[in-house]
Amino acid sequence: MKPVARFFPFPLSFVAALSLSCDVQQPSAPAPTLSLDKSAAGGNRDCAAGPGERDARRVNTPLALTCVITVPGNPIASSDIAWVDRTTERYYVADRSNSGVDIIDAEHDAYVGRVGGMAGGFPTTPTTGGGTATSNGAGPNGVVVTPNGHLWAGDGNSTVQVADLGQLKIIKSVSTAITACDGGTATTHYCGRADEIGYDPEDHIILIANPSPLSPTKCSATGANCTNAAGVAAAGAALDPYATFISAAPPYAVLGRLTFAGAGGLEQPLWDPENHRLYLTVPGKTGVTPASVAVINPTTMMVEKAYTLDCLALTGVAGVGTTGIALGASQHLLVSACGFPIILNASTGAAIKVIKQVGGGDEVWYNPGDRRFYVTGVDPAVTPPAPAQSLGVINAETATWLQNVTIVRGKNPASFAENNQTFAIVQITAAIAAGTATDSTACAQFGSKRTGCIAVFTHTGRVEDDKDE
Repeated sequence: MKPVARFFPFPLSFVAALSLSCDVQQPSAPAPTLSLDKSAAGGNRDCAAGPGERDARRVNTPLALTCVITVPGNPIASSDIAWVDRTTERYYVADRSNSGVDIIDAEHDAYVGRVGGMAGGFPTTPTTGGGTATSNGAGPNGVVVTPNGHLWAGDGNSTVQVADLGQLKIIKSVSTAITACDGGTATTHYCGRADEIGYDPEDHIILIANPSPLSPTKCSATGANCTNAAGVAAAGAALDPYATFISAAPPYAVLGRLTFAGAGGLEQPLWDPENHRLYLTVPGKTGVTPASVAVINPTTMMVEKAYTLDCLALTGVAGVGTTGIALGASQHLLVSACGFPIILNASTGAAIKVIKQVGGGDEVWYNPGDRRFYVTGVDPAVTPPAPAQSLGVINAETATWLQNVTIVRGKNPASFAENNQTFAIVQITAAIAAGTATDSTACAQFGSKRTGCIAVFTHTGRVEDDKDE
């Protein structure tokens, strides 16, 4: 465990008033494909178990879904990236359905509070091409926490929100808009959402992606780059995506921008402390550019090199997509690309292993506590129409797949290294929330029906054969 002296941004009375303990009841009707291991706790598994029990769990034992956390407000029908911060011991979730970032106590699995006031999510807010300040992209999107207790979140209308976690309040809104995509009037906002975000702690620089800017000038014909959220020529032609560098110190000045010509979007930035560089996953365009990972010098704000990802050569399937990225030990870099988790050498870009037992998903995570990579993606071992989404567990040192744990509608894992718990967002549909479609998610299995939730995975604590031992 960490020393007693720690950063604690919320008054204890505030936490006690708002905390909602992780649901502990036994699933009422577990689905056959759902892995619910209760043996480690001797019956009902209480996710609010004490630190002594957690410390005793072996990291080399399999993971199991052990409980879920529900959050107040609207059902989670629209969400994006999550982030675990070891300093604050909190798990932060971009909850568009509630127009803010939910905060979970990652040690005790309890809801703490929310930073609100953000754009909200589809269908309330169009994903892009809305034209106005209130319809120019959903948010929050990417999230990260800096050591001074500030939460940074990409938001709609090409805005980055800076919040003081001690106050649960936005203290600064930073615009990433540029004149090429923002006409400066009430109905010409076409830079889209500020999306995924990363932090360089050495130079105190934030990097955030604007993946889908459009020209304020409307297209005259359909096709080509003339597109908007509805797929018609109502907004301007698609422009090259760009990333914005922002100082993490007040007054949070925009330091510069970097455009990616021919790219099909921009995804997740990541800091590598060994190479002192920021990495950024860059989707390609079919027939134009391949998927790649850009290696960026944050002080010169230039791409020094790019690792090209040839999807056909790597996976046997043509593609140009790439999303999440996570850095493990020994410069092993996991990239969600070409539909799979792919492990690269972060220093050279050489491919080490393509993991085919689980899909690539969106956000991926490395937990230094158990030395595992985590990804949520399609499970090819599950035959449709059964739920096929699983949490994939990968040994980051040996680059070997270990297990899949079914998590219906689960996405975007993040782990807390102090207790080696892994969290995943379970996002439902509007039809499930309205009760017109069946809720077969893990949330419903634990009694939280039609709400969405946060799934919590723990090591079982049983001595079993592990593929890396």
